[in-house]
Amino acid sequence: QAVVAASLRARTRSSARVAAEQGAPMASIRLLPHVRRSCRPAVDSVRCIATSAFAPALGKRPRGRSAAFSLSDWRLAGGLAAAGIALDGISVQTCRRFASGCESAPAKDGLPEVVESFPSDLSLQNSTVRLYQFESCPFCRKARGVLDYSRVPYEIVEVHPLSKAETKGIAADYKKVPILEVRSADGRALQMRDSKNIVKAVLAVGGMGNGGTAAKVPAPSATASTGKMWPPADFEAGSIEEQWIRWTDAVLVQCIVLNVYRNFSESAETFSYLLTHPTFSWLAARSAAASGTVVMWAVAKHRKKQFGVPDERAALFESLDLFASAVSSGGGKFLGGDQPGAVDFNVYGIMRSTEGCQTERDFTEQCKGILPWWSAMNEVVGPCLATNANAVQRGA
Repeated sequence: QAVVAASLRARTRSSARVAAEQGAPMASIRLLPHVRRSCRPAVDSVRCIATSAFAPALGKRPRGRSAAFSLSDWRLAGGLAAAGIALDGISVQTCRRFASGCESAPAKDGLPEVVESFPSDLSLQNSTVRLYQFESCPFCRKARGVLDYSRVPYEIVEVHPLSKAETKGIAADYKKVPILEVRSADGRALQMRDSKNIVKAVLAVGGMGNGGTAAKVPAPSATASTGKMWPPADFEAGSIEEQWIRWTDAVLVQCIVLNVYRNFSESAETFSYLLTHPTFSWLAARSAAASGTVVMWAVAKHRKKQFGVPDERAALFESLDLFASAVSSGGGKFLGGDQPGAVDFNVYGIMRSTEGCQTERDFTEQCKGILPWWSAMNEVVGPCLATNANAVQRGA
């Protein structure tokens, strides 16, 4: 343990110098004063990953604030590091690469052009379509849902959350997923980034259309547990559809993070898909799964305190009940009325990211109000049209 600790200490100091050179917040490697000295290198690594990697995806942490981890939590993280599980040798740069965004840039020679909408004459059904994703990413599941609904055959390219080697060939300047790559029959090569853009663009050219929101659908509001999530500080009221789409990222995604990673058991369950992936090596799969389990558990713990959420499940169930009530107010099966719209696919994709996990089992048992909409969405979306959909297995 002493040898591993010394190695981690040296690597952490090196990472700190790199972080300083690149302007990274030094809070990312700061320690709580009561942490035992023997655990300090391991804790540095875990804190580095949690703050450097996930701040872009989940909102930046205020400078100078420390996450509320107990001493026993830090001991556990230190034990994992001492055991050599995933943490040894992780630099600030590697930390940032890990899940740096489950969410443009100009095209470069030979690379697909980055677009925010598709040409009106583009036929996705007659194109070669690839979706670069993380299996457990709610943003990626939005894209999959709308592709399946539009009956677009596509290939899933699972991206390794640490190396991101799979996207370097088409998007070396972009470290997030999803990325939708489209190569048309007439030779056009396009790529689209950001799940909200993908949903709207696929609905526009996929042949199904966007149902929008029904006329009587109310604007989203805060619940007893989500008052610090909605409305966000930079909120600007737009159309009802725009407000609900903003709500999906500001509230529903946060509730999912709090729930699927709320303890070590559920966090490990969420990352278990990596262990079944056929193209990842034994070491690569297990290092990513182990580090992801620790990091996202830590992120969820911090987010719970940041948003003042006493009960993660209650916050999720309240949010789903709010959405189900809005669907009911609209008078149709979907928020879009008789046809699902962009909001429906944003919500559906986020909820589908819990597939095979305890969170899914609990909300389908406890949130009866959401089940008619959930069943209707499952029916219209239909089976997954990914040519390699069975490459990985989800959940326990």
